[in-house]
Amino acid sequence: MFTTVRTLFLLLVAVSFTAWGQKTVVFASSASAGSEAKAVIAPEGFDLLKLEKNESLDTLCERDHLCEAIFMKVNRMDRRHIAAGRTVLLPVDTEKASEYVPVPQQLPDNRGEREVRVYLDKQYFGAYENGALLFWGPVSSGTRSHPTWPGEFVVNYKQRHKRSIKYNNAPMPYSINYDGPYFIHQQSLPGHPASHGCVRLLESDARRLFGWIRTGDPVTVL
Repeated sequence: MFTTVRTLFLLLVAVSFTAWGQKTVVFASSASAGSEAKAVIAPEGFDLLKLEKNESLDTLCERDHLCEAIFMKVNRMDRRHIAAGRTVLLPVDTEKASEYVPVPQQLPDNRGEREVRVYLDKQYFGAYENGALLFWGPVSSGTRSHPTWPGEFVVNYKQRHKRSIKYNNAPMPYSINYDGPYFIHQQSLPGHPASHGCVRLLESDARRLFGWIRTGDPVTVL
């Protein structure tokens, strides 16, 4: 009789290519008996890359501004949060990478002429006109201790220059209030949920959304 020894933190990585030109990396951890392998798929136009020490967006994208914009959107992080050891999607073909869309492009149940949908599981948002996707971007929503609550809301008001009353006068540019103390606004994006319940955006997305959305428009958080 043989005893199976499961080693904690063992990481098995298998790389394969699909018929669609996608690269799949399968991570299998044996930290627990019930653990399952998780696959991370690189969409067409991207490579999976583990960041090395001292790498920056400038070096990764060789100062290609389109590459930089795609990198921040897809990886849900700003320039300040590019850190060694993280595995990211690096655009290697910007034309193909630009076609990547991680949110639904059509809404069968849209709530109005203009609607913002926040996808908490994916950490992206979509801006929709008559149910058709107009633009999308990354978000950083609330942590487990300060969650962003799902639900159907509307835009109550907008405030271009706002600061937090509760959290050390922190800046909240391009603020869009949709539910009591909760706002959609520009702030840092570390690549994971990190806010006190608000929905953080990149500066470019926050500025565009602020100019596009109107008071009374629906906001749906899923």
